[in-house]
Formats: sequence, C-alpha cells, structure tokens
Amino acid sequence: MSVYTTLNKNELKPLADRLQLSQINSLDGISAGVVNTNYKVTTNSGQYVLTMVEDPDEADALPFIASLLTYLAKKGIPCPRPVTDEDGNNHFILKNRPTLIASFLTGSSPSQPLAGHCYEIGKMLANIHLAGGDYKPNRTNPMGRIKWATLLEKTGPILKKTAPETLELLLDEAEWLEDNYHGLELPAGLCHGDLFPDNSLFTDGRLTGVIDFFFACNELYIYDLAVARNAWCFDDTGESVPGNWQKLCEGYEKIRPLSTAEKQQLTAAARAAALRFSLSRLFDNHFPRSGETVTKKDPQLFIKRLRYFRQLT
Repeated sequence: MSVYTTLNKNELKPLADRLQLSQINSLDGISAGVVNTNYKVTTNSGQYVLTMVEDPDEADALPFIASLLTYLAKKGIPCPRPVTDEDGNNHFILKNRPTLIASFLTGSSPSQPLAGHCYEIGKMLANIHLAGGDYKPNRTNPMGRIKWATLLEKTGPILKKTAPETLELLLDEAEWLEDNYHGLELPAGLCHGDLFPDNSLFTDGRLTGVIDFFFACNELYIYDLAVARNAWCFDDTGESVPGNWQKLCEGYEKIRPLSTAEKQQLTAAARAAALRFSLSRLFDNHFPRSGETVTKKDPQLFIKRLRYFRQLT
C-alpha cells in the first residue's frame, strides 16, 4: 500500500459522518504496497482502513471487491469487512477516487516467513478457494496475459537498451506460457491473487487476518498457490526455501487436496506467477507514479525466481 492521494480529516469527515464513524482522531498513511492509496483511520468507535483506487482502468473493481469481502467475512474468512451506510452502500467516491472503508485487523506480517507461517497460509488459501466456490460475480485476472502484453510493450524499449538479456528472457517466457500453460483445463474459481507476507497478519504464530484483495479474481487455483510459492518460499536474497514450499503444500492439501493434473502443472503456474511480478515490478520501477509516500519493490528478485523455475521444467 502507498499514499498517492493526500487526505486530511476535514476532507474525510463528510464520508465518516455518512458511515457514522464518530469523531476522527487520526488519519495515518500506510506506506506498504504499490498500487492504491491507503490510510489507517482511528475514530472514537474503532479503527478502519481506507482504500482509494488510483488506477482509472480498475475503477470498476471496487464493487466486486467490496461485495467479495462482505461475502468472505460471512463465510468465516478473517478479512476486512466493509463499512456500509444506512442504505447498504459499501463503496463511495472521495476526491474523485473510488473509495472503500473497512474494518482494521490486528496482527503483524512476518518479515521472514517460516515453515509454520507457510502451513497456515496454505490452509487459508484453500479455505478461500472453497469459500468462494459459489460466489457468483466473476472478475478476469487484471494481471493476466493481456496485462503482460501491455507491460512488455511499455517496458520493452527501455529493457532493449538497458537489459536486453532480461527482455529476451521475458519474451521467451511469455511465449512458452502461451504454448504450455494458458488454456489448461484445471480447477478454477475465486483466488486472492496477491497473498504475500505483507497481506497476512499473525498473532503469536496464528494467522489472524488476510488483507488486500484488490487483485482477487477468477483463476486456476494452482496459480494462486504459485503466487504464494513465489511470495513465501524464497529468502531475502532470492534463494529457494524448499521447506517452506513443502509446508505450504501440506497446509493447502489438508483442506483441499490437489489432483494429479494440478500437481503436474505446479511449476508452470510458478513460472506464470514469477513472470507476472517481474513485469509489474519492472513497470513500476521504470514508470513510477508520483505521491506522498510511494513504495518500490525490486523486480530482480522475481526475475531470479523465474530463472529458477525455468530450470525445474
């Protein structure tokens, strides 16, 4: 999360009054993440997270996400619950940006994931997949292959001059995935799409919350597992931690066993996830948005992951 759009208490007050949040005591920008503007809102009645969607192309995503969070919360998933007004509305416009205010979850995100964390995340991911099995609204993956093509088109000319070997790798990988991964007929449904450590909350080793469903969509379940593998099963230098991957799978399969066909495509899905984050982080680094607090993340770690997964195939 980042802060691209500045907001003060006076600007928030009309919406806070509409939602009956009582007096606003503090409004603090949240620096983690890269996509939207986020604030922690503290009032006399409690704490909340305010999210403002910054990408005009994703403005229509908020109704899907707000309804999904309400649905998952009712299913027992420990996710933020949107605050509604007296008419039941759960998303609004603030400073010309689609805005959501949801409950603030307590806990802390692990700075270095351990095997125990991965086991809990595996179980939670499977629970989300099962809970979303009958969720009716669909959303195409906003960071799927159509988006990959756009990101490659925009970053390609820069990489051609500065990192031609990287560009060749990315183009080759996109082509391989088109031939070997896209179009697989495997179990699919609602996925989180971005379950990184900073989107999880733990208390005393127990997973107490999952946040930031902005990239939630309908996808292959193994893709969501592959995103988690990329996020949780490597150390700070980009080296694989096999024990974490083993526990992630154990946790997942305790709730939802994988089919033989799914297991055969786990590495291909991991390559797809590694390419997705390589491309998005390259784009964010070469085309940064201005803002009060902007978080940048290193694309090289995911390019290294991509090379690792290619060697496994």
